[in-house]
Amino acid sequence: MKKLFLFIFLLSGIAALAQEKLTSDELFSKAREAAFNLKDRELARKYCRLALAKSPNYTDISVFLARLYTWDSKYDSARAIFNEVIKRENVSEDAFSGAIDLEYWTDNNDTALKLCNQAITKYPDSSDLLLKKARVLKAMGKYDDAYSAVELSLAKKGSNEDAIIFAERLKDDARKNAITINYQYDNFSKTFDPWHLAYISYSRRTPIGTVILRTNFARRFDENGVQYEIDMYPKFADGFYSYLNFGYSDNSIFPNYRYGASLYASLPWSLEIDGGFRLLKYSTDTWIYTFALGKYWGNYWFSLRTFITPQIEKASVSYSLIIRYYLSGADDYLSLSLGTGISPSEQQVVDSQGNWLKSNKVGLEYQNKLGKVVILNLTAGYSSEEFIPGETRDDISGSIGFKFLF
Repeated sequence: MKKLFLFIFLLSGIAALAQEKLTSDELFSKAREAAFNLKDRELARKYCRLALAKSPNYTDISVFLARLYTWDSKYDSARAIFNEVIKRENVSEDAFSGAIDLEYWTDNNDTALKLCNQAITKYPDSSDLLLKKARVLKAMGKYDDAYSAVELSLAKKGSNEDAIIFAERLKDDARKNAITINYQYDNFSKTFDPWHLAYISYSRRTPIGTVILRTNFARRFDENGVQYEIDMYPKFADGFYSYLNFGYSDNSIFPNYRYGASLYASLPWSLEIDGGFRLLKYSTDTWIYTFALGKYWGNYWFSLRTFITPQIEKASVSYSLIIRYYLSGADDYLSLSLGTGISPSEQQVVDSQGNWLKSNKVGLEYQNKLGKVVILNLTAGYSSEEFIPGETRDDISGSIGFKFLF
């Protein structure tokens, strides 16, 4: 037994001697391996302490040790290290980032905001620090300031999909009121005189989500028509919200009633999905089911959507792809859209058997924020669509719209 204890003692001494000979960088490497590969954060902290004993001013190791304490909810220990490191003249952006995360995760938002401002003063071109500031401001209920911060983040080099996703989800919260006016013109190569569609809408942020009231004015088939709609976007939790729609018209060029509902969910890897239905009530009911998958990648957003319309013999299906490139904010982008199949709406045509007719479409969209309170939206599109089975016509369309924020 004594020999066993002696053997263990000798091994421990050899291990300690070996660690004494390791450089700070080598100990730092072992700490990272212990934390990420072995999942042993206590061992990782031991290696960090040994490394700091050799190099007390090695900032990266101090920051990593503080993060290790943070991940294990040892907040006081982590805070003490961050506070010491931030006082150094050569304090790194990563040190500020770790300290901000600690205060944000522990709901010390006032302290987190002070650290954000201090960090941005030293690193004004950091998109990551601006995004962290936006998250802190949102947690404090300062939605307008949060949106301004994330817009600055998107304008910096190195912005990524995290900033775009955050901006997209925040922008409705940041706008208490908005009025939108829009006009669309469709010119057909056959059968129809030009179509005109205009609308005016008012949206307001409410405790349950954004509510939009909209009035549509249209001239089609030599008739004028008016439709009234309400859209609601209730939020259930972070990453989950829904879409609800109701519309009414007593004109034949619009459905008498229309209903819609969808559920949206955010997924890991910058993905989002949604699924729901639309119901158009003319003389008969038309049910439409829709599903979509979206993906953010860098400054791009991709969305693939399908519409499925049940019929007596078989369902009609359409597909659309949107590729959006964000220029300098969530309200500034270019989009390309492609579509094929049928996508039933008030504008499309059915044949004598009630079947929705097919079309192929391509469209461009440009949106730009003009100053702080006005957003310009422009679209142009082309489609080749059936107007009777086997016969097609061209439709060239364009629209212009303005949104006023207040």
